[in-house]
Amino acid sequence: MADLSSRTVLLIEPETSLRRLIALGLQQREIAVVATDSQSWPSLLAECRPALLIVDIDTGHWQDASLLQALRAQAPLTEVAIILLSWETPALALDERTFYVRKPFDARFLHALVEEQLSIRGAETKAAASQTSLCPLVTAFGLLVVIIGLMIQLLITGLGLVIVLAALLWWTLGQQPSTTYLLSSRLQPSHLCHV
Repeated sequence: MADLSSRTVLLIEPETSLRRLIALGLQQREIAVVATDSQSWPSLLAECRPALLIVDIDTGHWQDASLLQALRAQAPLTEVAIILLSWETPALALDERTFYVRKPFDARFLHALVEEQLSIRGAETKAAASQTSLCPLVTAFGLLVVIIGLMIQLLITGLGLVIVLAALLWWTLGQQPSTTYLLSSRLQPSHLCHV
């Protein structure tokens, strides 16, 4: 199952009925939805790490771009994709993380856009995680090389000590007088005596 934070949407919609409809539609697709109005969202950021925002920027008969600016100023939301809902085309510059859906909208279109953005963000998160998880593997490989190097050094040192001890033993054992040289040649008769 996918990580819950990668499937969480923060929905900021002032109209209660529309907020409930959008939340229910997304929850049917197994997407976690935290729904709130435009005044209560800051208190939810401490307990919610959304992967996507859906924001209605209409305030009465005019658009409120200050809400979008306030959202982008929050540290956990700087890289989060935002889907703007509005009756009119927003009078602000949209970047590659900001999308516009004109009201009234087809719920299927909104759901498809949400699914697409969540899958893109999920792939980006996995790619970032795989890049950061490479560092422990490289570190472990480095430690393995160090340990192998130390073991080789110890093995060579041990082999050298064995050679030195064997040579010393051979040399010291080779210096012992043999039993054939125990009798002096002067003590042995030079000719055979017959009795």
